[in-house]
Amino acid sequence: MQREFLVNLFLLLLINLLVKPLFIFSIDLGVQNRLSPTDYGLYFTLLNFTYLFQIVSDFGLQSFNSRHVSQHPQLVGKYLPTLLMLKVLLGALYVLLTSAVAFWIADYESRAIRLLLILLLNQVLAQGVLFLRSNLSGLGYYRLDSLLSSSDKLLMLLTCGILLWGLPPHCLSAESFAWAQTLALGIALVGVGAVLWSKARVRLRLPRFRNTYWRATLMVLITESAPYALAILLMSAYTRLDAVLLERLLPDGRYHADVYAGAYRLLDAANMLGYLFASLLLPMFARLLARGDDVRPLVGVASRLLWAGATALALLLFFVRAELVHWMMPLRANAYRWEVLGLLIWAFVPMGITHIFSSLLTAHGQLMQMSRFFALGIILDVALDLWLIPRYQAFGAALAAVSTQLFVAASLVFLCFQHFRWRISVQTIWPLAAYVVALFAFGFALFELSDWSTEVKGGIFAGAVPVIARCFRLLPLSFFAFFSFKGIKTLR
Repeated sequence: MQREFLVNLFLLLLINLLVKPLFIFSIDLGVQNRLSPTDYGLYFTLLNFTYLFQIVSDFGLQSFNSRHVSQHPQLVGKYLPTLLMLKVLLGALYVLLTSAVAFWIADYESRAIRLLLILLLNQVLAQGVLFLRSNLSGLGYYRLDSLLSSSDKLLMLLTCGILLWGLPPHCLSAESFAWAQTLALGIALVGVGAVLWSKARVRLRLPRFRNTYWRATLMVLITESAPYALAILLMSAYTRLDAVLLERLLPDGRYHADVYAGAYRLLDAANMLGYLFASLLLPMFARLLARGDDVRPLVGVASRLLWAGATALALLLFFVRAELVHWMMPLRANAYRWEVLGLLIWAFVPMGITHIFSSLLTAHGQLMQMSRFFALGIILDVALDLWLIPRYQAFGAALAAVSTQLFVAASLVFLCFQHFRWRISVQTIWPLAAYVVALFAFGFALFELSDWSTEVKGGIFAGAVPVIARCFRLLPLSFFAFFSFKGIKTLR
């Protein structure tokens, strides 16, 4: 299982590092630079608003299905038709509920409501793609799932690229950008569905509401997926509340939301690494636990890899934060934007740790215990936002985000060690700490004391990271060779 994890992680990284960063830094960034700060700030705020109630659309079905199919692949044909119908009903309820809250409680204007409806449709389609892919990974088609992981973003490069560069400038707006994503997500949903049907050969019969067996099956699925829904709801809330509160608490909140969006774009791109780990680990953990095998070797490999990558990437972005902002937003760059980025990017390290240990707890069914800490994370995040945002604007929101992520990550690690009765040893901790100290010292000397260009410094740092990680045994030899090659190629 460790070998399968490393092979598929390599494949996932190769595909996603080619496609998703290209979308984030060419399409999404291009749209932000073309639109006014208030227009993009509204788009980013509404996008985060859709995440607050996203659990209504998913209701934990993706995590439940991934774990359930991994443990009982022979039952995929029994539950898939009912789950698909349930997804459609929940998607409709999600759109109605979120739009009602935005209209009557949040009091958004009519233009914002129209844009929100398009973004809600996009969330339903994106959740559908993820749900269909969870069946492929649950059935053991890890590599096929990896190949399909960037299908939606690859199609968005085409549809949004035509909008951004192929049509007159007046055609670009927040609404047209959202519609271009809708088209790409719809095509991706159909494509992934066709692949799943060819592999699972499931007969998709429309369930009948009057059928007693269907109603009983539906209630069982809702009951079993409810703990997953609660955990995802709480996690989404403390992750996405910062941008919404930033826009609501300040008179010029949309401008500060635009500043936060610029920093969050890089955090979101970096967090892609943590999400890839989670998408691979959840079905693998579930299968290992179902067989009664020891999960510690896989947890150790994943944790060391993520720690090495997350710390290195956060340090690199911190050292080059000013140059990055000038490159991404040459007309809007200022010290306010890059200081927010320099702080917010550190949330990536605890977010990555959370991905690994929440996947393990989810696979083991410890959802209610995990949800308690997520609820405490919401309370902490809201309290910090209410205190820090009026004083420090986007910088305060970033500080609240980092603090909350650290608390949640430490809590989940503690919960896992307590539940599985693991012990923390010095042999485990000292390489992680020593790696951080050595990497920071090298990065500080390179970026702060040398006179080379930023490109040369970045290439040297990228090439040195796998060497330092290998010295402390955080990187397997196969990944050492891959990342060393990428670093040398960047330097050239």
